Amino acid sequence: MTDIINPTIDLFLYDLRNSLGDNEKDIEEKRQYFYQKFHPTVQEKLKQDGQDNNQDIEVEYVPLLKSIYTPLYPNSSGEDGYYYPVRLGDSYGLLLEVAAPEKKTPEHFGELRTKVEQKLGENTATLGQTWMLSTYLPNSSETTPEEIEEIAKKCYKAIFPNGQEIEFKGKGEFIGAKIFEYSDNRLKQQTVKLTDKEITAIVQNQHIIIAIYPDQETFYKLSKFYRDWIGLFYYHHKIIWAYGQTRTLSNQIKNTFSQIQTKIESIEANITAGKKQVNKLEEISDFLNQFQVIIYKYTQNLNNLKFQQGTIEINLSNYDKRLQTLHKRAREKVTINKTTIEFFEEFSQLVNEKYLLQITRDLQNFDQGLKLLEGNINPIRSQVEIEKAKNDRTFQELISVVGTAVAVVSFIGDDAQKQCESLPLLPKNSQVCENTLIFKLIIIVAASIFVWFFRRYILKRS
Repeated sequence: MTDIINPTIDLFLYDLRNSLGDNEKDIEEKRQYFYQKFHPTVQEKLKQDGQDNNQDIEVEYVPLLKSIYTPLYPNSSGEDGYYYPVRLGDSYGLLLEVAAPEKKTPEHFGELRTKVEQKLGENTATLGQTWMLSTYLPNSSETTPEEIEEIAKKCYKAIFPNGQEIEFKGKGEFIGAKIFEYSDNRLKQQTVKLTDKEITAIVQNQHIIIAIYPDQETFYKLSKFYRDWIGLFYYHHKIIWAYGQTRTLSNQIKNTFSQIQTKIESIEANITAGKKQVNKLEEISDFLNQFQVIIYKYTQNLNNLKFQQGTIEINLSNYDKRLQTLHKRAREKVTINKTTIEFFEEFSQLVNEKYLLQITRDLQNFDQGLKLLEGNINPIRSQVEIEKAKNDRTFQELISVVGTAVAVVSFIGDDAQKQCESLPLLPKNSQVCENTLIFKLIIIVAASIFVWFFRRYILKRS
């Protein structure tokens, strides 16, 4: 049975503090959600210390407790665990550590995870999380690299007993420790309940770092680099979160495009079939009004997609810089042991070659799609304008014809009954003549027909 000493879980969790368009209520709800990760006494201490009170100033890194750390369990020394909360710009970060100072087996990591889950409950990280498992060996000089990797796999299996058999893609050394990375880059969607609403978070499926140190002295140097790890993993998860947002936006844009295109095809079919009645024109006009609203949403999602692309680019730059800083500090502070963590650069390669490339292609396609939609809608808009103009001319012509007829009737004056009786087509004492209103209406209709015929055929021929 393999022995390890001082097995330690450092869980790095990240929550979004505020995003574009959030008001004070939104920010407060997210703050309270983050505070729920702590014991009530720690929550009270966070409020008393007030390190997060200033909502207007963007800060890069600020510890949220004046004491920096606080024990995981009330009235304990913190040797068996602690909280280390920080603010990272528009986000929160939390390092939650649980440890067992004695000699154990790798399977003990399963018990430590249970303690973590008891502390967090159902409160999940809205940006993502990284598990870092650390320990040291009682006789590392007698342990081969293959055996160390096997110990690392046992540690992983203790944390995720139902997980599949894994192979570490990232391997290296950190201040003398053998360090391994397992990164499942699939995205998972989870629902987070805030005070008055629910939000959907898209995060990385799994990210685990396992470090097997050669001795106690080297193991204790780990604490000097926590700030670097907090920053590195934050940029890592912020990138994946932003990429998840782009996938949601891309699907929304595709659905919007499909809806508009289907409606355009239906309208074009009606026009082609000659269905240009007034009710059809009203239907098309309503669609054109709706189209402006839908296109606004399409454009808004397109701009949000570009915004998230910028978020990824900024955080990728910060990730690369933080990795360089971590590498440099490790070599400067621990000169007698090797540090080779170049495998973390593979994440940058993934972001450049997959995430950013996919977003760039999406933006190109959606820009072309917007031009295509506008190109398809313009002929319909022109056709509607033409039909409206025709209807307006027809209405104006009707008004002109009726107006002329009314003018003719006005010449009849008060002698309408006599003039009616003088008509040879009507018998004497006709009811039509007795009711001058009916007689005048007949004259209006007859005059209108004559004027319309004259305008439509005689004037056009001349």
